[in-house]
Amino acid sequence: MRVRDEELDQLIKNAKERATQLLIETENCAYSPFVALLEALNIKASPELLAVSIGFAGGLSGSGHLCGALWASVAAVSIYMKRKIDEEKGGKRSGEPFIAYHIELHNKVADVYKQFVNMFGSPNCKDLNPPKFDLVSPEQRKRCTVIVRKSVEITLRSLLGGSK
Repeated sequence: MRVRDEELDQLIKNAKERATQLLIETENCAYSPFVALLEALNIKASPELLAVSIGFAGGLSGSGHLCGALWASVAAVSIYMKRKIDEEKGGKRSGEPFIAYHIELHNKVADVYKQFVNMFGSPNCKDLNPPKFDLVSPEQRKRCTVIVRKSVEITLRSLLGGSK
């Protein structure tokens, strides 16, 4: 679904603000963009689905691996694209291999991942927040806010059109 540039810009602005608000409330860099992205994409999620994101904060519960905001982008893209593919193909693989059926999903995730890494230099939380990885300092929260907001924008632009 392609959205007009003005509508997309407003949707992105609102989603970034929502993600920021949730990040302030929860201090969770995976949960906040995940919720904001699902809301922006009009995807209803159970409390259990939303809970899946919680443990990804800090690069897998503070271990410094895959950035929680990037995880949220990958998860939201996967959910959105799975729905889109199933709607277009009637939810039937008709003998088509699983990977082939979902190739558009894989390509979109790869696009978002590449944009994120090109922008920030790494997909890993410990690289994005040096030199002291602490998850709670004002400096870290400021940096994570930038990352969360940009991950939301990258994701929505990739899914809904536009290239700003």
